Order: sequence, then C-alpha cells, then structure tokens
Amino acid sequence: MMADALEILKVAALTVSSARRVLTASLRGVGSEGDDTDAEAFDDAEVAQPAGLMASPALTPTTEAVGFRRGDELVALVLLDKGAAVQSVEAGETRLYGVGADNATAVLRIRASGVVELTPKAGQDAVLAGGTLKAARVTDPVCVGTLTATAGPWPVQFIWTPFDANGAPGAPVGPLPTATLAAVVSNAGGAAHVKA
Repeated sequence: MMADALEILKVAALTVSSARRVLTASLRGVGSEGDDTDAEAFDDAEVAQPAGLMASPALTPTTEAVGFRRGDELVALVLLDKGAAVQSVEAGETRLYGVGADNATAVLRIRASGVVELTPKAGQDAVLAGGTLKAARVTDPVCVGTLTATAGPWPVQFIWTPFDANGAPGAPVGPLPTATLAAVVSNAGGAAHVKA
C-alpha cells in the first residue's frame, strides 16, 4: 500500500555526483533514537529533484528525507529541515532561499502581486548575466567620464547667445550641425551590490 511505502528517514550524508546530474543520500531508517550505526541504512539513495533545479543542502541534525521504497531500493522524494530558520511566505508567493548556514538569507521571491524580489546575503552581490560593473539606477548620481561628439566634416560649434531679458536661452550663433553625443558613466554612481 502507498501509505506504508512512505517513511521519514534521517539524512546522514549527501553527495553530488561528478558523473551524473544527481544528488545521492545516505539515509538511516528504523533503529534506536540516536543510534545511526545499528539503524537500517540506505546508501546512495537517489534524491528526486525537479528538472531545472538542483540543491545540496547543508546537513543539520534535523535534516530528514521522505523516502519511497521500491523493492530493496529507496528513493528520497523530498529533503526537509524543520529545524532551519523560519521563512514567512505570503499566500500566493513562491520563494527560493539558500539551503546552507552561510546563504540562508539569500532569497528570490515571486510575490503574490507578481513583483520579483532578489535579495543577496548582506554584503554580497546580485550579479546579472555574469556582469562585473555596478548597475546605475534612476536616482544614482552620474559623473560623465568621457564625452565624444561626432558630426559632419565641419567642426561642432556649441556657441549660444546670452539669455534674453526673460531668462530664456538665446539661439545658437550660426548653423549648428547635427551631432551625436555619447556619454560613459563613471564609477561615481551605481548600486554597490548589483552587477550587470
């Protein structure tokens, strides 16, 4: 019967395969509490993970697996750790969070409203497409490092008449050729921990 085939087991070790895209676990089942040596052992039990997601959590004394027996073989369907820090997930939210002691505060949230929030661990970077440069935001200060003007064969002239009596700028003196200006933002601005 299906209900009898599912069981909760203690996770003794996890190994990421170097030959296949799979995580295996050493699991301990029936036995005396705290006695892993004499408990029923399942080594190299495959941990089922959905396509496109692979995680190898840091083991704690409370890491467990929900296992399914298939003959003499056991497959770990789910890894869980109820002793880990609480995550307050809102109704309708999907959340990915770090599964190690050092990255548990790194979180990706798809909120119920549709807003996507990416929060790295304090002091760490959010990196977009392998970028290394700080990303500039709308309100970040901008300091022009390089200004290049390209125009026709004539020199570019930016000569303006003085302001008129009402404070409006005057007209350019003589014909002003069309110019393309390119500005490069220097490191003066930008988000310190967002790299693009």
